[in-house]
Amino acid sequence: MKFSEIVQTYKNKGLPEREALLLIAKVLGKKKEYVIAHFYDECPEEFLESVITLFEKRLTGYPLQYIIGEVEFYGRMFYVEEGVLIPRWETEGLVDLSLEYIRKYKLRKVLDIGVGSGVIAISIALECASDKELSALGVEVLGTDVNEKAIALARKNAMRYSIKCDFRLGEFAEPFRNDWDSIDMIVSNPPYVRKDVTLQKELEFEPQEALFGGEDGLEFYREFFKRYDTSGKIVIMEIGEDQGEKLKALTGGEVLKDLAGKDRYLIVNKRS
Repeated sequence: MKFSEIVQTYKNKGLPEREALLLIAKVLGKKKEYVIAHFYDECPEEFLESVITLFEKRLTGYPLQYIIGEVEFYGRMFYVEEGVLIPRWETEGLVDLSLEYIRKYKLRKVLDIGVGSGVIAISIALECASDKELSALGVEVLGTDVNEKAIALARKNAMRYSIKCDFRLGEFAEPFRNDWDSIDMIVSNPPYVRKDVTLQKELEFEPQEALFGGEDGLEFYREFFKRYDTSGKIVIMEIGEDQGEKLKALTGGEVLKDLAGKDRYLIVNKRS
């Protein structure tokens, strides 16, 4: 059976061609471009069953990123695996905003709460290291997560890019409680989905504790701002598109929109 025939069969079942090519490449241990160049070749018999197994798994809604084992974020590839949240494009805005404030206020110590796969913290660290002005600041990036698997994965991703980030297991900023006074900025993509929301199929495979934020989705924000004195600090957090007004009332901060024009980022600036 030719690669083209397998792809067409599963396109008819609803599998996008791009995903099919990526899955075949995963089985063959090749790049997607290799599969495109050999699209009309016969699929080697020893790979056929594995290809079909992955196609069927993907059709159940199981995330492509978990199957591939990687996700693109801020122009780089990062490892991702089941049990750790898959980063979304909206979250790249947290990196943009963080870099903007680091540059403006000459910030030197940043804490990412709920690091997941580490993409936010590592992207900030890498961008700072590659920028002449920011690298001179010697920015230190810290991170916490309550998920052991996430901490291990974040460390693996940091090693992939040979960048130093201090990732520790624990809730909120507790692992760095002794460093709190010296932390200039807190960044986070916390769980903010309301308890009553029905998720799309793919999200059902992701860690629910990284998605749901209680009855109204605001549990994390309320607890963080109750627990910590953010005087002299900048807090940047991702939020749900319908939570802007409530979080402005809770924190006195401002809300910015994402590229789709939806409320997405909470900024509480107590630096100026």
